[in-house]
Amino acid sequence: MTAHELHQRAIILDGHNDSLVLKHTNGDPMDFGPPDDRYHVDLPRMRQANLTAFNCFVGARDLPLSLEIWDAIYWHTEAYPEDFMLARTAGEVRRAKAEGKIAIIPQLESCATLHQSLRVLSVQHRLGLRVANLVHFEGQAEHEHALQIDKSPFDYTDLPTREAARHEMKGLTDFGRDLITACNDMGIIVDTAHANDATFYEAVERSAKPCVFSHGCVFAICPHWRGLTDDQIRTLAAQGGVMGVAFYDKFIDRDNPTLERLMDQVEHVVNLVGPDHIGFGSDFDGLPEGVIPIPAHMGVLEEFTEGLIRRGFDEATILKILGGNFLRVMAEVCG
Repeated sequence: MTAHELHQRAIILDGHNDSLVLKHTNGDPMDFGPPDDRYHVDLPRMRQANLTAFNCFVGARDLPLSLEIWDAIYWHTEAYPEDFMLARTAGEVRRAKAEGKIAIIPQLESCATLHQSLRVLSVQHRLGLRVANLVHFEGQAEHEHALQIDKSPFDYTDLPTREAARHEMKGLTDFGRDLITACNDMGIIVDTAHANDATFYEAVERSAKPCVFSHGCVFAICPHWRGLTDDQIRTLAAQGGVMGVAFYDKFIDRDNPTLERLMDQVEHVVNLVGPDHIGFGSDFDGLPEGVIPIPAHMGVLEEFTEGLIRRGFDEATILKILGGNFLRVMAEVCG
């Protein structure tokens, strides 16, 4: 079966997308409809990729900005009713696939925007929040409402340093612990991307439901702080969770980022914990200015699938990687 044929069959779920907030930052209309090659994603290229669903940035540290993006999400479902719908459950993602629509799954990329209020979390849940990335690098020194005490490092490192940091860094705040319980109760997926190692382990251990690591890399292939070590991957998998590989070149390989090196990361996870715990979180439009992702934009997403086919993965495994694994977690946590 070809990559194109698999894309026709698959539920393709991108674990992380920053396009709306980048448009807002640039002063452009928050509108996916018109083609715009200044961005990695627009509606024509979503259709070209046969995208089923994507986790859409809906806030980080700035609550008024978050509300503006919420408005843009609802506007899309009204302005493009044949193209977009809001998805609160796995069943609604499946319905989007059946109806030929694209499901928007709202995702916080830092819960600092909640200002340490579970009532604000509840309001966002009522709006449709279904994935909560605990932090976006910040610790309490950078933002008083951060959910972790020590900031997440961002650079290349080595395994002994990682292991030492796991025990030396401080993890979740008291509110962070309360928030994980609240997310479990409400049906919001806990996302550990960007967390420091102490926070990662504490969050996965504390959560009664599977967590995700929506976008990052595999440390054994690319030794970056934003990568999960083998022990972290095993810990996440043992809990039923899923990690997503990002398309950022710095997360693919330190010296020679290629699609094949990205495939090395996927293959490493499958060999380590099986095919049920790996997906992709592109981080499209969330990368430094001028960076060309691998694949380069949503319209050529089939290149990712072609790489999986070349690696010899069977169809069932590829369907899991393209979205089935993230969808399983959504079904378990959100319904």
